[in-house]
Amino acid sequence: MAKPIPTLVELYSRISADLINKLGLVLPAGQLKTVLDAVASNLAGELKLLYLYQVDIQNELFPDTATPASQGGQLNRWGQLFLKRQPYPATDGYYTASVTGSAGATLPAQLTFKSNADSNAPGFLYILDTGYTLTGSGDMITLRALNAGEDYLLNVNDNLTATQPLLNASQQVTITAVTTQPTEAESIPLYQQQIIAAIRLQAQGGADTDYRLWSADAAGVQQVYPQVKNGDAGVVQVFVEATPVDSTDGNGTPSAALLAAVEAVLMFSPDTTLDTNYRGRRPTQAILEIDPVITIPVDLQITGLQTSNATVQGTIQTNLIAFLQTVRPYIPACDLSTDRNDTLTNVKAQSVVSDTIGNANTFNAFQLLVDGVVTNSYQFAEGNIPYLRNVTYN
Repeated sequence: MAKPIPTLVELYSRISADLINKLGLVLPAGQLKTVLDAVASNLAGELKLLYLYQVDIQNELFPDTATPASQGGQLNRWGQLFLKRQPYPATDGYYTASVTGSAGATLPAQLTFKSNADSNAPGFLYILDTGYTLTGSGDMITLRALNAGEDYLLNVNDNLTATQPLLNASQQVTITAVTTQPTEAESIPLYQQQIIAAIRLQAQGGADTDYRLWSADAAGVQQVYPQVKNGDAGVVQVFVEATPVDSTDGNGTPSAALLAAVEAVLMFSPDTTLDTNYRGRRPTQAILEIDPVITIPVDLQITGLQTSNATVQGTIQTNLIAFLQTVRPYIPACDLSTDRNDTLTNVKAQSVVSDTIGNANTFNAFQLLVDGVVTNSYQFAEGNIPYLRNVTYN
């Protein structure tokens, strides 16, 4: 456990008392006391800075406490050493859009479109990177979001309007397909988690640990749960959990594009510095099955909460969501037994609520439901993960 950093007042008191003791002084009010006070105050400030510098240095010695390079830390260096990459940046979305107009009409390169107010991401700009000449029938163009990340995701049937007049072509286009789904930038906690996994796990030529290490090369992956498929020893089943921001439901369900990206990195290393012959990954005898995690709803019923308002209920919900995100299937070949947390119990859920509301607030009864069934304990295995659906107050 790290020792607490002394306050400025504590440092000043220690230094002042030490100076008086070492010099054998009895200080009356006067100039000498003023001088010693000034010396003690100055030294206390300098020592406080040294304490803080020491803590910063200690934090950078370990990947779980290191800070990113943008904050002057060494986390990126840890990542480069063990993951051979920097944190994934947010990526742009690419979309196929239908456009109508007369044959021969042209859409110039760099033409921008603004998403309509009723679209999934209203008011943002999307660009046509390559000019296009209409044929008059079935014309499709590819648009790229000018901003990266999930906030700019468009849905099929969303409409956009050109930001400049078009000759012999409709001002409005309609999204027909999401060609490349955008992703959010990799979070610092997830980057730290991936580094720690790379340190703990060793590649073993197709063991469970390899699939977890390899999947980290796909942006948007929170975790994977590899295992031999029940009843089919020749199939390696890999359940993929997306980061909340990159999931289709906010609860970890990956998109089809993310599943395809995971399959690609499990088959072939994206490291282009390696010779092609050294980039293959999947063992010859293994058949891969890439599946989305199965999200299981968790409902809680709290009866007789003494102090219940929007703030209290919001904090309870936030803390329960964070807690449920730590309850995950245990994969013996990948996870440490000391980190095992695959069983959700009524007692654990109650303790989260109790810690949130404090001793001054109480409730009379508490009920846990998993997948709609009242239970005191539920183990999440294979590709099953929990998410908070409802908290009901009676």
